[in-house]
Amino acid sequence: MNFAITLLEKFSDTLNPIVVKELRQAVQGRFFSAILMVFLGVLLLTMGLFLTSQTVTQSFDAGRNMFSVLLGILLGACLLFVPAYTGIRLASERSDANVDLLFITTLRPRSIIWGKFLAALVLTVLLYSACLPFMTFTYLLRGVDLPSIFVLMAFTFILAAVGIQCAIVLGCIPANRVFRLILGVAWLVFLVVTVIPAFIALMIFPGALFSSGIGSQIGSWEFWRGALSVLFSGLALISLLGLLAIALISPLSANRALPLRIFVTGVWLLTGVGVAIWSIAINKVNPVAQWGSLHVHLYSIGLFIAVSERERLGQRLRQSIPRRRWLRLLAFLFYSGAAGGVVWSSLMILLTLSSIVVWGILFPHMWSGGTTFNDSLGVMIVMGLYAFSYPLGASLIRRRFLANRVAGGYTWVIAIVLLGFTTMIIPLILFFVSGTWEREWLIGSPVGVTFAFALNATDLRVLVFNSLKIAIVCAVLVGVLSVPWFVRQIRNFQPPNQNPATETKTNEPS
Repeated sequence: MNFAITLLEKFSDTLNPIVVKELRQAVQGRFFSAILMVFLGVLLLTMGLFLTSQTVTQSFDAGRNMFSVLLGILLGACLLFVPAYTGIRLASERSDANVDLLFITTLRPRSIIWGKFLAALVLTVLLYSACLPFMTFTYLLRGVDLPSIFVLMAFTFILAAVGIQCAIVLGCIPANRVFRLILGVAWLVFLVVTVIPAFIALMIFPGALFSSGIGSQIGSWEFWRGALSVLFSGLALISLLGLLAIALISPLSANRALPLRIFVTGVWLLTGVGVAIWSIAINKVNPVAQWGSLHVHLYSIGLFIAVSERERLGQRLRQSIPRRRWLRLLAFLFYSGAAGGVVWSSLMILLTLSSIVVWGILFPHMWSGGTTFNDSLGVMIVMGLYAFSYPLGASLIRRRFLANRVAGGYTWVIAIVLLGFTTMIIPLILFFVSGTWEREWLIGSPVGVTFAFALNATDLRVLVFNSLKIAIVCAVLVGVLSVPWFVRQIRNFQPPNQNPATETKTNEPS
């Protein structure tokens, strides 16, 4: 008995204190208890109304239909309430009034973020365990098998985990109350817009999977190839968002960008090899094309974030800069800093586009159908050039005209305003002046080309060609004007000079 108590005490000492605190407050509080009771009530009411229908005894798909409805309710609860509960609590601790609760602690930022995430994940597991008896009951109503039930619940659990991590990132963003309110409303609108189509898809998606016999395919490689891809993508996205949240709450003197950029670079390499093998196995270009588009968009967002980083490094960070020149050039890409972030993101976009070009040359037969290789590559190039032009243009505007009014951390806001101006303001002005709408008015924005490519427009090639010319001019112009800014930061990226005369000399061994 004493051994068990000692073992339990040692185990409790190893637990993350954030997890213990969050779960204790969630259990003792009223909010999550009320949500759980309402959730169970909705499940009981839904199942009761469904069982009173006369079609239950006549239809062979009654279990499938009930499972789809219950799964949509479960996913909606996990995407709305648990992330909101976690994000609001973290944002309140991140606020200026309660900043001591987050920063005056011996815990590392990594322990805080992953503790919050694990606590929210345990609450999600609690909701899933409450819903699991209702899910398994649908097996008795025919039309659904138990392996398919568990597979779909695991898939939605990954989506819920990603939603929790997104809420944690939003809660870590340093901003005032007004901006936090705007972010909260935008996130709520995004969730509502996302959950409703997801609920409709869950009414159709399980039926298609059940018809294809997903439960009987668990022993096949095709099933595990897709399942492992979803699992790896979910873990990579959760880890990426977690590292981003850690960087947001880390002190300014820390090297925030180093672990994030190393992780993303490793994911780029591993996923590139994986989709290449997948594409060769199925003899289709879709995995490689989707991989390229996803990474171009990811590093485009990274450019907006990079220009908002600091331009002057602190003394603590400079002391960790390598003294060898070739190591210093490599470290410049991965260390915190606006210029280094811009160069790293631009280089990753260039490497992604180069990989697509090499793939198109090696396997030209894979590109078939309505969209050609040149069209897909052209859209990606336009996206990358515009993603380079808007943030750097915003940085130029801030440094030359708004240096004393706008802090460097809000450069991305200026870039978003520029993007909105070319995407909405200019086309609307031209529309009111001419009275007709032309798609060519969006050639100054990546939005027009992206929509035209998604809709498979007939004039896609002309639109891409015109947008490419404007994007090249903008990128070259902004890049040339930013050369002094890059040179200045590259020169300043060096360790501090050691002055031997100021060092204390002692007889103690070093």
